[in-house]
Amino acid sequence: MAANPNQEMPEYNRACEAVAEAVNANEPFLFETGDKLSLLRASKIAKEFGRSFIYVGSGDEYQRINEIAAIKSTVILPLKFPETPSVGSYEDELDVTLGALRNWETAPSNPAMMEKNNIEFAFTTHRLGKKEEFLSNLRKAVKRGLTKATALAALTTVPARVCGVSDVTGTLSAGKLANLFISDKDIFEKDAMIYSVWVAGQKNEIKPFPEHDFNGTYGLGLDGVQFELEISGKPEKPSGKLSSGEKTFDLANVEMQGAKLLFSVNVDTLGLKGVYRLSARKVEKNLDGVYTDPYGTRQEFAASVIDKPKDESKVKDSADGEKDGESEDEEEEKDSDEPEALVAKFSYPNGAFGVTALPNQQDVLVRNATVWTSEKEGILQNHDVLFAGGKIAAIGKNLTPPKNGNVIDGTGKHVTAGIIDEHSHIAIAGGVNECSDAITCEVRIGDVLDCDDMSVYRQLAGGTTTSQLLHGSCNPIGGQAQVIKLRWGSGTEEMKFQNAPPTVKFALGENVKQSNFGDVYTVRYPQTRMGVETIIKDEFQAAKEYDANWAEYNVLSAGAKKKTVPPRRDIELDAASDIINSRMFIHCHSYQQSEILMLMRLTEEFGCHVQTFTHILEGYKVAPEMAAHGATASGFADWWAYKFEVYDAIPYNSVLMTNAGVVSSVNSDSDDLGRRLNQEAAKAVMYGGMSQEEAIKLATLNPAIALKIDDKVGSLKVGKDADFVIWNNHPLSIYAKPEQTWVDGRKYFDINDDLAMRKANLEEREALVQKVLAKSDGKKKGDGKWGERTNIRKHEWHCDDNSDYWETVQQ
Repeated sequence: MAANPNQEMPEYNRACEAVAEAVNANEPFLFETGDKLSLLRASKIAKEFGRSFIYVGSGDEYQRINEIAAIKSTVILPLKFPETPSVGSYEDELDVTLGALRNWETAPSNPAMMEKNNIEFAFTTHRLGKKEEFLSNLRKAVKRGLTKATALAALTTVPARVCGVSDVTGTLSAGKLANLFISDKDIFEKDAMIYSVWVAGQKNEIKPFPEHDFNGTYGLGLDGVQFELEISGKPEKPSGKLSSGEKTFDLANVEMQGAKLLFSVNVDTLGLKGVYRLSARKVEKNLDGVYTDPYGTRQEFAASVIDKPKDESKVKDSADGEKDGESEDEEEEKDSDEPEALVAKFSYPNGAFGVTALPNQQDVLVRNATVWTSEKEGILQNHDVLFAGGKIAAIGKNLTPPKNGNVIDGTGKHVTAGIIDEHSHIAIAGGVNECSDAITCEVRIGDVLDCDDMSVYRQLAGGTTTSQLLHGSCNPIGGQAQVIKLRWGSGTEEMKFQNAPPTVKFALGENVKQSNFGDVYTVRYPQTRMGVETIIKDEFQAAKEYDANWAEYNVLSAGAKKKTVPPRRDIELDAASDIINSRMFIHCHSYQQSEILMLMRLTEEFGCHVQTFTHILEGYKVAPEMAAHGATASGFADWWAYKFEVYDAIPYNSVLMTNAGVVSSVNSDSDDLGRRLNQEAAKAVMYGGMSQEEAIKLATLNPAIALKIDDKVGSLKVGKDADFVIWNNHPLSIYAKPEQTWVDGRKYFDINDDLAMRKANLEEREALVQKVLAKSDGKKKGDGKWGERTNIRKHEWHCDDNSDYWETVQQ
C-alpha cells in the first residue's frame, strides 16, 4: 500500500536507491535491445525520464535509420551478420522471406549507413558465436562503405569515451597507457595479420614475426666485383652460393633472423681474397645491407633481385583446386575484394509489399457508386462521395470534382466506411500476455507495437482500417490496449489512433483461472471463478484507498508549514484509479452469463461500468441487463465448441443482442479472420435475418461506438475521417474484394498495385536466391548444410498465448 502522507521518512527501497545514485551521478545507462523497434521503445523510456541511454544494437538499425538518428545516442554495435539463408531446394526457399533475403545481403552495410546518418557507434564481439568472425565482418563493413577512420574510432576512441577511460586510453598519445597492437599491414585489409597485442606495456604475442622469404637470385657487388647471390632452403636451414663467371663459392654461417639475413663467404677471384661477412634486410624484392671485407672495412650494399623463368614442372593443378599453393577458398576470398553490386531494394517495412514512401493525402471524388453510409441514410444508390483534406467533405449526386484531385469511377462498385476490428492481436511484438501476476493493468500494448507486421498489410487488403490491439486473456485485469490505424509503412507512434480513449483488457472464465494451461499452472491466484471476482474487487478497493491517500496528501501539502512526504507512486494503481473513475474503459473477454452479470454488478458497485464485452458468446442470455448497464458487445459469428465454456454459443447471438438494444459488433481475435470481417457481419443476415444496413454496422459503426471513436470513424458522414473501402461487389458477399483501401485520405492498398508488387517481389526474390546460390557454390558449411535455415515466421498472437516467442521471431 502507499505510504502514510503524515510520515516524515520516505519508504526505503534498495533497488530505487541504486538507480537514484546512478541518476544523481549522471552515470550512463546501458540498454540492450533486440531489434530496431525495441531500440526505439527504449528511447521513449529515456525521453520520459530525461535520460540519454547508450544502446546495444542488433544490426538492423538501417531499417529505421531516420528515427534512430533522431535519438542522437551512441549505439554499441555487434558485428554479427545474418547467416546464409538455406535456399538449396525449392522447399527450403519457401521458408525464407524476402525480408530475410534482403537482410542477409544488406546487413553488412548497416555500419556505413549509420556513419552516413551521423550515428555514433562502437563495435563489440557481443552476440558473435565465433569471435574469429569479428575481423572478417569488420572488413566486410569497410568494403560496404564504412570509412576506415570511423571504423577505427568504433574500435578505440568511442568505446574509450563510453567506458569513461578516454583520458588514459583510446589513442596513441604521450602519457596514456601503452595499449596497442602490431600488425603487418593495414588492419582493414583482408589478409592483415596481428602479431602482438600490448596492454599497459605488457606484450601478448599472437603470432611470431614471420621469417622473411629470402629465397631467390640477386645481383651483388663486392669491392667493385659483380656476383650472383643465390639463397635457397627453409628459414630454419638456409643455404646458398656466390657465383662469378665459372667460379662458385658456398655460403657459410647462413642464418635467417626474422627480417635479417646473415652469412659469410670465402672469396678468391678477380683480386679478391678472404672472408666477407654480410648482413642484409629484405626491402620489397631486393636486399639492402652492410658487408665487412677481410680487412675490417664496412660498406653498405644493395642487391637487386634477378627474375628467372619458373620451372614449369613445379607448377601443377591439384585435384582439390589448389594452384601454386593457393586454395580455392583463398581465390574466392581474393575475388571478394571486388565491389559488390547489391540486388536488394529497400522499403518500409523492409520486406515484401513494403513502401518506399508513405502515400500522399489526396482529394478524391468517387462517382456513381453504391454508398453504404452506416448512418440513418442507409444504402444510397448511384451516389458520389467527396473526400478532401483527409475528411469526408460531401455525399450526394453530381458533386463537383476536386481541383487537382482524383476522380474514381464507382459504377458497379460499392463504397463503405473502413472496417474496424474491436478485438485484434496483430502488430504486437514479444508476447501478448503478461501472466506473471493476476493484475497487470500497468503494462501497455502501445509500448510494444510492431509496425512491420505483415498482417497490417493483409488486413488492409481485407478492408480493415482500424484495430484495437488487446492484451491477452491471462489475467482478471490485464494490460492496457492500443487502438491503431493501419498506416502501412509508418512507424509505431504514427500508427497510433490519436486521442482514442484509453482502454484496458479484463478477462473472465477458463483462461483467467488457468484451467486449460496444464498441471504446472496451479499456483497463481485465482484458480476459481469466485477468486476472479474477489481479486478484481480487491484491486478496485486498493485503487479507492490509493486515491484517498493522494487526496489527503494534496490537502495536507497545501496547508503544511513543513514538507510532507507524498505517497509512493504506483503505476498499477494509477491505471486502476483511471478504471474506477471512468478515465479508462473496460473491454472484457467473457463467455458465461453468470460472470457477465457478476462484473456488471461489481463495476456498478464502484461507480464505473463495462464498456464492451468481447467474445460474449452467451450475451444473448443477458442482453437486456447489458443494455441497461450500457455495455456494448463484440463477438464471433459462429465460433463455438473450442472449449467447454463456449458450448452454449449460437449463431443468432449478435442479432438477439441487437434486438435487445445492445450495440453489437463482430471481431476477429485472429490475424486471418481480421481480413474477412465483412463476411462475419454477413452471417447475421444469413443466420438471423438482420437487415443489410444493420449488418454492415457490425463491422463499421458499432465497433467504433464500442471504442468511443465513432465521432471520427465508422461511417460515411461529413466531417469524419476519410477511411473508406471501394469494393468490386456487394460488401456482404463472399465474392467481394476490396479494390482500394484508404486511411485519412491516403491510399494504403490498391489491388492493381498489389499485383505489380507481387511481380516485383518475385523478381527481386529470385535474384537474391541466385546470389545466395552463387556465393555458396555448392560447398558445405557447418553441420553439413551449405546454408542456414532462417527463422522467418512471426508468431501470430491469440488471447490465450502465455509465452514470449521473442527469440523465434528474430530475422
